[in-house]
Amino acid sequence: MTALKMTRRELLLCQSLAKRLPEPGDLFTGIQGCLTVLPTNPLQFHRHSDRYLLMGAPFLHHRFVLVTCLREPGCIVLDGSVFRIEPGQSLLIFPYQSHYFARLEHPERISWLFTTFEYPAPETLEPLRNTPLLLTPQDLQRLQRVTSASLPAQKGGNEEVHDMPLEVALLLSGLLQNQGRRGKHFGALSLPEGPQTLFLRPLFDHIDRNLGGLLRTEDLAQCVHLSPSRLRARFKHTLGIGLGEFIRNTRIHRACSLLNSTDQSVSQIADQCGFNSVYAFSRTFRNIVGKPPTLFRHDRYQ
Repeated sequence: MTALKMTRRELLLCQSLAKRLPEPGDLFTGIQGCLTVLPTNPLQFHRHSDRYLLMGAPFLHHRFVLVTCLREPGCIVLDGSVFRIEPGQSLLIFPYQSHYFARLEHPERISWLFTTFEYPAPETLEPLRNTPLLLTPQDLQRLQRVTSASLPAQKGGNEEVHDMPLEVALLLSGLLQNQGRRGKHFGALSLPEGPQTLFLRPLFDHIDRNLGGLLRTEDLAQCVHLSPSRLRARFKHTLGIGLGEFIRNTRIHRACSLLNSTDQSVSQIADQCGFNSVYAFSRTFRNIVGKPPTLFRHDRYQ
């Protein structure tokens, strides 16, 4: 088909759609969009193995991360909840949200796309928090356009680099609209975790309920009906991180959330997160986050 014929076809389609438009009652009031500002500083990367997913260190940063499974399902732990995503599904990780990736059953088959960005109005994206998102064909087309806009920038060009924030905004807008319709008509999308991660749910529930106190391995093992040694080994194999280190990181993630969203004192937050002194809390916080709690809170307002 020639370019001229394609142009005529698109013009006819536009004309057909235009004829369906009703006469507006008010020529000066338009339609409110889902997003009021564009995402900034977007970046995409692809993972074809779980080498970079099972790093052990806590993932702690100020960016949004939209994880899309293209091939090979897997589980993601968000704030102590386990979510399984299948091909054609996404999960949005919020800034400073505690997240870990469970070991995949077939890591050699993995194809996961990560779309990361910053967004100055995070409350707008709250309907997407902790919810597996089923991508529609239109969502997938928008995701393809994001990647198409990203490729020239990744390769050093700049032909389409300015389009990427807009394409990410269109993708997020579509996801928000779909989630709103699903909430009204279809209920929340709920997926079971894989059999290798079933023990995590009661374990995380116990950790969450008792995070402000003493968490003994013996008590954790009892709540999932495993011996302490078996629990430690199975946990390490599943998440690539030791149980004790995970609990410590969970305390710090909770502290980051409280520092970022409340005006509680540092000593109050230290107590809620299970530290027996402000000194121990500040030392651990600095070691993991790279700055003391007071500076972390100060940077929130910058």
